[in-house]
Amino acid sequence: MKKQLKSILKFLFFLGIGILLIWLAVHNLTDNDKATIAEAFDEADYFWIILSTVISGFSHLLRAMRWRLLIQPLGFNPKLYNTFFALMVGYLANLALPRLGEISRCGVLAKYEKIPFTESFGTVIAERAIDLLCLILIFIGTLIFQFKELWGLTNEKILTPISAKLSSLMQNGAFIWGGIFLVAILAVIILILRKRSKGTFFKKIKDIVVGFWEGLKSVKNIKRPYLFIFHTVLIWFLYTYVLYIAFYCFNETACLGVGAALATMLFGSLGILFVPGGTGAYQALVTETLTTAYKAPFAFAFAFSWLIWSVQFIFLLLVGVVSLILLPVLNKETITVKH
Repeated sequence: MKKQLKSILKFLFFLGIGILLIWLAVHNLTDNDKATIAEAFDEADYFWIILSTVISGFSHLLRAMRWRLLIQPLGFNPKLYNTFFALMVGYLANLALPRLGEISRCGVLAKYEKIPFTESFGTVIAERAIDLLCLILIFIGTLIFQFKELWGLTNEKILTPISAKLSSLMQNGAFIWGGIFLVAILAVIILILRKRSKGTFFKKIKDIVVGFWEGLKSVKNIKRPYLFIFHTVLIWFLYTYVLYIAFYCFNETACLGVGAALATMLFGSLGILFVPGGTGAYQALVTETLTTAYKAPFAFAFAFSWLIWSVQFIFLLLVGVVSLILLPVLNKETITVKH
């Protein structure tokens, strides 16, 4: 009961952040802004939105294929459709709570492919680490080649707030001493648990760590590393291409190039990282990027952010639900053997 309550409170907290960001984005809209935005939705060429959605679906399939490459060195060879459905169930879970999807998709493979949870979760950690590295490299490259367009936005929205927050914390003596106190308390708790548990608790921790480590080691044991690299490059290319194609839905954004698509993908990803499904945060960051860095008309940038987010949200919701339905249907033999 407590666990369910905690999950509900987390969901409401992150949802509240999203609603707040939406309110901040729309509360200052004039009647003229609202009319222009409504007109933009009416004028949109939805063919490009549908095409971009199909392409995004292919990127998810590639991600499932890449995940299999990470799992195979562990001695398992999950079916592609199970891996894909597990990934989509994970995306569905992430719409409720950030990072819940990583747990959910490993749970699906544990149930239908008998892959130990800790080991598959280790591969997810490895996958996320690789994607984070790619995101950082793409961010640096985009910032270098589009310094003029992006530096002001990056400095104002990311670097300055982080710098101010860190400076404030470091100057706060209570924060530093509080951190030292918490570390000391944690050390005492660990020592007490170690004495009382007679090794059982730490054995479980050790088993979890070993499982994670086995998953992480799968990166260097990949049998076809060049295929893994190819998948990774193609996945990030498609993430960008999805937005580049979607720009053509409005005449006012059709002139935006690959650089704008890269920047939109990067800043939009930040919103998805911290708020369930990116609700509110994604729209705010994408609108800010297109208007501030690339001088796109506000109404069309605002409409674009909501249009691309809404379609992707519906797509992930539908495919996630379909995946939940098909998993037990396509794995009847596995369920029968288990019973």
